[in-house]
Amino acid sequence: MGYFDADAEDMLEVYLLETRQLTGQLSAVLLDTEKKNAFSGEDIHSIFRIMHTIKSSSAMMGLQELSSMAHKLEDLFAYYRENFGKIEKPEPELFDLLFAASDYIETELGDMENEDYRPRSTAVIEERTEAYLRKMNNPEGEGAVAGGNQEENPEENPQAGKAQEAAGDIRKEIPVIPDTMAGKGGTIVRILFENGCRMENIRAFMLVRQISGMCSVVETWPGELEKSGESCGYISENGVFIRFETERKAEVLESLRRGLFVADCMILAEEGPKPAANEAAGGMDGSGKESAPLGENGKLTKNGLNGKNGQAEGRETEFFNVRSDRLDRLQSISGELMLHMLMLENELESLGLEEIKEGSAHQISRLISEMERNVMEMRLVSINKIVPKLRRILRDICRDQNKEADLILECGDLEADKSVVEYVSEALLHIIRNAVDHGIETPEEREAAGKSRKGKIIFSAESTAGELRLSLSDDGTGLDEVKIRERARERGLFTRPEEEYDLQEIQELILSPGFTTNEQVTEYSGRGVGLDVVKNVLEDVGGNLYIHSEKGKGTTFTIVVPLSLATMECIRFRVGDCRFSVPARHVYRFLDLEKNRDNVENINGKDYILYEDRMVPLINLNRFYHLQAEEPEHPIVVYVKGNEKEGCIMVDYMYEQKRIVVKQLPPLFGLGFRKRTGISGCSIMGNGSVCAAIDTEILIGLYEKEDAYGSLQQQRTALHSGEK
Repeated sequence: MGYFDADAEDMLEVYLLETRQLTGQLSAVLLDTEKKNAFSGEDIHSIFRIMHTIKSSSAMMGLQELSSMAHKLEDLFAYYRENFGKIEKPEPELFDLLFAASDYIETELGDMENEDYRPRSTAVIEERTEAYLRKMNNPEGEGAVAGGNQEENPEENPQAGKAQEAAGDIRKEIPVIPDTMAGKGGTIVRILFENGCRMENIRAFMLVRQISGMCSVVETWPGELEKSGESCGYISENGVFIRFETERKAEVLESLRRGLFVADCMILAEEGPKPAANEAAGGMDGSGKESAPLGENGKLTKNGLNGKNGQAEGRETEFFNVRSDRLDRLQSISGELMLHMLMLENELESLGLEEIKEGSAHQISRLISEMERNVMEMRLVSINKIVPKLRRILRDICRDQNKEADLILECGDLEADKSVVEYVSEALLHIIRNAVDHGIETPEEREAAGKSRKGKIIFSAESTAGELRLSLSDDGTGLDEVKIRERARERGLFTRPEEEYDLQEIQELILSPGFTTNEQVTEYSGRGVGLDVVKNVLEDVGGNLYIHSEKGKGTTFTIVVPLSLATMECIRFRVGDCRFSVPARHVYRFLDLEKNRDNVENINGKDYILYEDRMVPLINLNRFYHLQAEEPEHPIVVYVKGNEKEGCIMVDYMYEQKRIVVKQLPPLFGLGFRKRTGISGCSIMGNGSVCAAIDTEILIGLYEKEDAYGSLQQQRTALHSGEK
């Protein structure tokens, strides 16, 4: 068994979710305050509340070390709330302490999911916190912060007073026993939680778990507390009603009153049934006050779940948390449905059942497509989710290397699939490390070069035609071509005469495994794994990385990935007996080769065709992949254009455009298969045939290299092995 007991294990997922949200808020506050070098009253209160919540919830989970550390930091900010002038000019030491605490929490949260998890000591951070507190106190000891819990005092803190007054508002004056409990006997209580504690339905669920072992009967209103829906909003406004029967009433009530974030526990009924208490609308409750009227079927109508004026009714469909693995499963199911629908349509066509195919089957296909689009929308998250991590790593590297740089955002409010954002997040972290370590100069070097002392890193994002384009640009030194060439010679990276490599190819050598121009290994670079990791991550999601650099002016890394990894609009075609697909967003035009024969030229052994006012590569896939198929009488030419390359592909037959499920290639194809062949994945067609997904950028790049139609037996072998 792991570190947590059975009860805590059940709540671990909720604890991790909530605490990660809190640490995200903490990081955002710290980065903003450090940049402006000042804490506002709201900043102090936010950090106090964050630490207060982490302290309490960690104690509930049995995480005493984490709870104790949060308690110390809560004490620190309780002191600042009472002595605001002491933090007017915060010292770097304070930010280092708070970031260290934030890092500790995030590391612990990641480790808690492991079976062998054991909490690490917080003694160093606690000692630093206590030392900082002592430093803040004046020599006479005035304003010294005592140990123990610094709970919010309404008299000392008006904001805290307002929060506590919320527990005594109108909700407390009109308790109404739900009709589902009235007349049943036992003890009925109404629990109110502290304002701002969040996830009130989960808090109520935990209370019920605590007392269930002491009671013979326990029921709640609302029911099904572990589900979000409307219950969370209702409990936040009106509290949770609990009816229980037990011989240990005093213990149960004490347990409820001591529950986490419980602001009030009011007894509404005790012992025997009271059938008349709430039978009539507008009757009197047990306290002698007029109760709220009941609506149709005895449902609560004032502050109730089903009343027209009820607060919860307007909240029930706003937001609720969904487990990501359930969305993953739903997405997988929608993809499988789409695949089987294609197979069904193909079967109906082969049987001559066109009427069914165009009727019921078409409607089912439309609904499946609509479901798939809705699932994709449910998985969308904001690109801005990446920004706090970028700001934090930039802050840490600059402090470590005595550099100065600002992160400038030009990304708007774009959204992409959750998995895509997670993948590119890892890639961007490596790129920003590389930008600061290799690109941004020290303030003195920048001044000597006629630049401002503080460097700039611009993060931009845009969405075009189903693709997400992210760029990180710095105004640093740019890539050193001479040094790159030297290291490439040392490592034997040139596969043809060095003088034949253009600048773009030289710059792309930095993506090679183990490549680095640093003489020494540092915490952030020197091992030659950073950009190689970026390249591999992007290959996993069918993305591409582009590098543009100018000596002395800076470097831009651009990532292009699909907005979704699940399905893609594709144009499918056949060459011989092989099927291929390209993203529909890359297809711009179809040409009749017979009408354009005069526009085809052979240049250095490669075919080119005149398209508009320029010559572009004309790729015969039959020859390129050595498919040994017969040449068609009337080949079709497809003009495709990626982000940086364009060209035409000769195909035998075109299928209709379809949204298909593109799968990654299995590991047996080996590393680098995509770069060697231009094939990035595969899908299954309605008749069961394998359809190879082509990366147009890589395919055109391969063709433009020398000996495009030469000894490419590896493409043929790999392609045919993928069909078996």
